[in-house]
Order: sequence, then C-alpha cells, then structure tokens
Amino acid sequence: MTLVLTTLRERARSIAIGVIGSLALWAIAAAVLTKGVPPGVVLRGIVSGLLYALTAMGIILVYRANRVINLSQAALGSVAAVIAIEFVLHGLPYLVAVPLGLVIAALIGAGTERVIIRRFRNAPRLIVMVATIGLAQILTGISILIPVVWEGGLKGTKAVPFGTPFKTTFFVFPELFRGDHLAVLVAVPLVILVIGLFLRATDYGIGIRAAAENSSRAHLLGIPVLRLSTMVWSIAAVLSALTAILRVPLVGFVSFQDVSGGGFALILRTLAVAVIARMENLPRAVIGAIAIGVFENAAIWNLPRTTVVDAMLVVVILVALLVQRDFFSRAAETGISSWRAIREVRPIPAELRKLPEVRFGLRGLGVLLLVVAAAFPLWANTSQEEAASLVWIYAIVAISLLVLTGWAGHISLGQWAFAGFGGATASVLYGRHGWDIFPAALAGVVVASLVALLVGLPALRIRGPFLAVTTLAFAVTSATYFLEDRYFPWFIEKRIERPVLLNRLPLDRPWQMYLVCLVSLVGVAAGANALRRSHTGRILIAVRDNEIAAEASAINTTRAKLTAFVISGAIAGFAGVLYVVHENGLYTDSFNANVSMLLFSMVVIGGLGSLPGVVLGAAYIRGVQFFLPPEWALLASGAGILFLLLFLPEGLGGLLYAARDSYLRWVARRRGILVPSLVADRRVEEAEESQARIAIDTALGGLASAKADEREVHV
Repeated sequence: MTLVLTTLRERARSIAIGVIGSLALWAIAAAVLTKGVPPGVVLRGIVSGLLYALTAMGIILVYRANRVINLSQAALGSVAAVIAIEFVLHGLPYLVAVPLGLVIAALIGAGTERVIIRRFRNAPRLIVMVATIGLAQILTGISILIPVVWEGGLKGTKAVPFGTPFKTTFFVFPELFRGDHLAVLVAVPLVILVIGLFLRATDYGIGIRAAAENSSRAHLLGIPVLRLSTMVWSIAAVLSALTAILRVPLVGFVSFQDVSGGGFALILRTLAVAVIARMENLPRAVIGAIAIGVFENAAIWNLPRTTVVDAMLVVVILVALLVQRDFFSRAAETGISSWRAIREVRPIPAELRKLPEVRFGLRGLGVLLLVVAAAFPLWANTSQEEAASLVWIYAIVAISLLVLTGWAGHISLGQWAFAGFGGATASVLYGRHGWDIFPAALAGVVVASLVALLVGLPALRIRGPFLAVTTLAFAVTSATYFLEDRYFPWFIEKRIERPVLLNRLPLDRPWQMYLVCLVSLVGVAAGANALRRSHTGRILIAVRDNEIAAEASAINTTRAKLTAFVISGAIAGFAGVLYVVHENGLYTDSFNANVSMLLFSMVVIGGLGSLPGVVLGAAYIRGVQFFLPPEWALLASGAGILFLLLFLPEGLGGLLYAARDSYLRWVARRRGILVPSLVADRRVEEAEESQARIAIDTALGGLASAKADEREVHV
C-alpha cells in the first residue's frame, strides 16, 4: 500500500510539473502566434497526444524488456482492432466487441513473442529490429485482408459508421467535441495509471523492470525472464489495438489499412516521444506526447502548411538523441552489435581460381544471364518492360544500401529519400533550366551524396538502432515536406521528357529505357564489387566489425563512416535520376517513405553480405508488387524477411554462393585437389552429424542397458 501511495505521489508530482510548464508555454504561444492557441485547440492536442502516448508506451515497454526498437508497434494490434471493428459493424455491442478485441490482441502479442521474437533471443538487436519490420508488413497485410475476405466487410464499413456508444457533445472554443474524444480523455489516463501501478506495485512489474536492467542477472535470481517478455509483448499489442480502436472514430478511415497505425506520420511522432523519454521513462513519454500533440494542433490552427510539423519533429529527434547521447551510446553497447551475424562471402580459392572450368564456367554463366536479361524485351510486353526497368532501378538503390548497411554497418531506413534528392535535382536542372542530362545527372549524384553526408553526421555520435530512427524520420519528412512541390516548387519539376542520349540514343520507347537501366545496374554492381575489394572496402568492414580495434590500428573511423554515407548517397542519387527519367518527372508520393522500408526488405531478403543477392531481393519485392494485390504483397515481403532471418540468414544470395561452392567442390574432387577452405564447412557439418549420431546411440545404448538391468533385478 505504501508503494502504491508513493507511486501516486510521484505521478501527481510529475503531472503538476507538466501542467505548470504547459501553462507557461501556452501563455507564450498565445502571445507569439497570430491566431493564438484557443482552449479547444489545446484540448484537441491533448487528445492526439494521449493516443501518441499509448503507442510510445508500447515501444518503451518492449525496449525495456528486449532492448529492441519495435517498429511493428503501430501494426501489432491492427489485426485485433480490425476484428473488433468488424464485430461492431456487424451488430455486436461496442462494450462487448472492444474487450474481445483486446483479448485477441493480447493473444497475438504473446504468440508473436513466442513464435518469432524468442527465436532471435541471442541474435544482434539490429537483426531483431529488422524482424519487427517484417512483422509489421505481415500484420498490416492481414489487417487489410480481413475485411476483404470477411463476408460484406467493405460494404459494412461504408454503410455503418464506427464510433463509441457515447453520444454526448460539448463545445470548447473553437472545437465541438464528441463522445469519441471523451472516451480518449477518460480511458487513456486510466490505462496509463494502471500500467504505472502494474510496473511499480506488482511482482510481475518489478520483475519486468529488473529484467530490463540486466536480463542475465535477473535470470540467475530466478526471475522468469521469458515469461515476462511474453507478457510485455501482450501489453504492447493491447496498447496498439486500443490506440487504433480509439483513433478510428476521430480521424476516420478509407480502408482498414489506416487501422494499422495511421502510417508513417504516427510512427514518426511516437518515435519522437520514445526518444524524448530515453526509451525508459513512461511519465516523461506521456508529457512529451501531449506536448507534441498540442504543438501539432497549434500548427494546424495557425499555419496553412501543417507538414512543417514533420520537419520540426526531425529536429526534435536529433536534438533529443544528441543531448542524451551518453545514455544512448551505453544502450547501444548492451547487446546491440552491428551485422556480425552475417557471414562474409568467401572468394574463389586460389587453388581453383585459374582452372578453365572455373574461370570460364562461372563467367560463362554470368554472361549467359546477362544475355538473357538483355534479350528480355524481345518477348516482353510494354508493362513488363516498365516493371523490369523499375526492378533494376530498385536494385541500384539496394546496392547503395548494401554498401551502407551490409558493409559499413549503419542501418538506414531513408535510402529512397537520398534517391529523391538526386532525382529532383536532375529533373529540375534538365527539365526547367535546360541542362544536358549528363551534367544534370552528375549534379543529382553530388546533391544526394551531400544530403547523405549531412544525415550521416549524427552517426558520429549516435550508434546502433537509434540511427535508424533518425533516417526513418528523414525519410518521412522528405516525402511529406522537402520533396513536395507545395513547399519547394523551385526544386520539383513534375513533368519532363525522356532525353536523347548523346543526340543519337532516344529513350522514348520502354525497351530503350530498360536497356539503359540494365547497363546502369551492371556498371554500378561492377563499381561496388571493386569498392569491396579495395582498401576502402576493407576499412569499412573493419570499422563495422570492431570500431575500437580499428581505431587502435590507426584507422580514421570518422572518415570511414562518412565515406560510406557519401558513396551510398551517390549511388542512390544516380538511381533517383534514372527513376525520374523513367517516370517522366517527379510526382507527389514518388519518394514515399514506404519505399525505403521495401528497399531495406530487398537487402535483407537478398542478403546483407551478397551483391547478387540484392538484385534477387529487388526482383522478389518488385515481383510480388507487380503480380499480387497490395495486401498480399505486404504479406509476401514480410514473410520473406522473417523466413530468411530465421532459416537462411545469408539471404537469397547465400543460396547462390552455396551452389557456387558445391560446383567448386565437384571441380576439386574431379581434379583431385584438396581445398581446405571448401571442405572446412562440410567437415564441421559431418562432425556435428557424427556427434549427434554418437549421442543418440549412447542414449539408446544407455536405455537398453537400463532395461536389461531392470529385467535382471525383476528375475
């Protein structure tokens, strides 16, 4: 009881401080802003902030339990929310359907932890964060698919509005509030209070806090760490579902895709809240969420261009990370390494490298594949040629991501934004100012590399998955603000004509654009391969694997990190130039943040250590987009990420190199050459199989001996 009272006093003190500070800021804003900040705008901001707080609390709880940033939090409860909404739309009472949906959410969260997250218990935390990206895509796809397969699902959403059963209304200048707003104002503070009491006053809550501090020590003390992790994921799923159920009546939805969290705008705001709270302080998260909600609504009330809020949130995230960099640096060192789990691709052994069947066999296969790719337009139709051109463009961006993430170890969720800056620069110089396409493309590459350099500067201070938060915020802001003609009309050229290269090579036909994209991909891949073999490439790998040891070896790690960003940005910028030429300009949402997530999926599916694998990953992702509906495409890409992370960490590229090594073993046996590097893995596998057989035989022999002893005793 004393602990409960102490908790309540701490909460009351935090609330009092927050209220006093908010009143002071309110007075300043009312005096500075043209339209002021009326009470109704503040109240609407509090409603929005409370919903942000629910999602941010889920992110914080998962981080405290597993030390992983859960990028699937907004989608974690989407399936249960869709089911609950469908229940209401088909006649089930709201007060029955919503609790039932929250129970389903808890079960989904527990199942997610036990089936997926627990399998990555000993993996680097960055790998787990990638798994949450795949999980988010799967859950979002299912949430879209449910009303489609549900009998009359979509028709029901159009005929019957979804909302709370509370029909009261009240007016606070200048807004009219309904029972839906009142439900948020009442339910969310109660949920926050219950979670606070649960964490501080119950054995399970204290265990969760102890496991968050040191899971190994908590396990030695007898705390059920795995059970508590399952409980945390269940709570996070319930918070996600509750957010969606409360949010839909306020903002509405065109399709059930909006139920999965409101898109990247919500993710940006909740990540900003979580970073402000240092990924651990729930009261600070609530205060920060309300502050962001009020700031956003005040901007909507006073400014004609409200997406400036997204740009401001990027600044907030950067400042919060840099001011608290000591804490985040320590957090990055607790179980969060780079991509060390990815096995490097071995070169062809020197013993076999000069053999004719190796030299000409593998090269001949590569030439054959290139000839088949070049001959593709002979039997493809126009739409297939256009889609294949996009595959090659995406593959070029994936190569840029391979350089930055696979080789340098910096996870980037904003790579498509780099391409956007390169494409926008080239299109405006070529289409509006009359530049030749080649210097315009060069300018686009330079601008993209400089933008990547600026985004990479925080990497000198911010480590691990927190840099991913920065790049995701940059991607969202670029899509909604920097690459929008409403805000920067001088930078965006909506319509351009495809150029004539060197005054003799037109690109107006799809097959011509296809061949240019294919040749560009081959050139970029050759350059990336040369980079990997160079001194610079070896430095990138060394810094990725062990930065401290690299510094001890007199390697300039700062220059290495920035070099990776510059090279990666330049490659992405070149792909952006090809994209705007392919699309005849730059349109709204051309460089949507969702594409950055898909590009990251390509690299993971293809293999973070494989150059040919990223091309396969691009073909896989673009193929499912071309042949499948959006909801099934999300399922396919998300399932591909999880499957490969679970069962084939080397990705699709690992299959290619496994086939290559099998061929090399055949050549070695045929020639009678012993190649230690090729037989090492096989011997390890055979040794493991032999040990397993010995263990089984020993166990069976012991069991037979025990039964014989039992028979002798019985006789």
